[in-house]
Amino acid sequence: MHWFHYRRTLTAKHCFSSTGIGQDASKIQVRVKSTQFNDGGGVIQVDDIKLRGEHDIAPLHLTREANAEHVRLASASPVEGGTNYIFGRGSQSKIGGAASKSLKPATIKVSDINSRDVLGVGRGILSSKGNGMACSGDSGGPQFKLVDGKRYQVGVTSGVYYSNSDNVCVGPMLAATVPTSLDWIRGVAGL
Repeated sequence: MHWFHYRRTLTAKHCFSSTGIGQDASKIQVRVKSTQFNDGGGVIQVDDIKLRGEHDIAPLHLTREANAEHVRLASASPVEGGTNYIFGRGSQSKIGGAASKSLKPATIKVSDINSRDVLGVGRGILSSKGNGMACSGDSGGPQFKLVDGKRYQVGVTSGVYYSNSDNVCVGPMLAATVPTSLDWIRGVAGL
C-alpha cells in the first residue's frame, strides 16, 4: 500500500505553469481540514514544488504536518464504467465563473483509462458526468476510487471540455493518472 504522508499533497502541474507561479513555493499555501474556501481549518506554507515532465501532476511539500488523514495512492487505474469521486471549489458551470465558497463532492463515471491529461502527453482518465462534473477552478483536486470501503487517489483533476459558444462546462473531464506517476511521485517525495 502506498501512502502520501502528512507533509505532502498532490495537485496539477498546469496550475503553476499557467499562472506564472512556476516553482516559487513561497507563493503557495494550502488550507487543510476545512470545506470552506477561505475559512476554518489551518493554512500551511508550501516549501517545495516538483513538476512532472510531460504529466499534469505536481507534488507539494508542506512546511509542517497537516495532521490530517493519510491518502492512499492507487497502484492500479480505476475500472472503465466504474464510479469515481472528485472534490473541488470551482465554478458551478462556466469557465471563468465564480468559485464555490465550499468544497463540493461529485460522482463521475470512468469512460477511458488510456486517455491523456490536459497537457496532451501524460496518461489520463476520461470521465463523464455522474451527479456532478469538474469545471473551471477545480484543477488540481483529487479523484478517488473506493476499494473495499477505502479511498484511493487515482487521479488529479486536469481539465474539462466546455462549449466554446457560451463557456459552459459540458464534460467529459480529464484527470492525470496517479498510478502512471506513482514511482516518480515516490521518488521525488522520498517514500
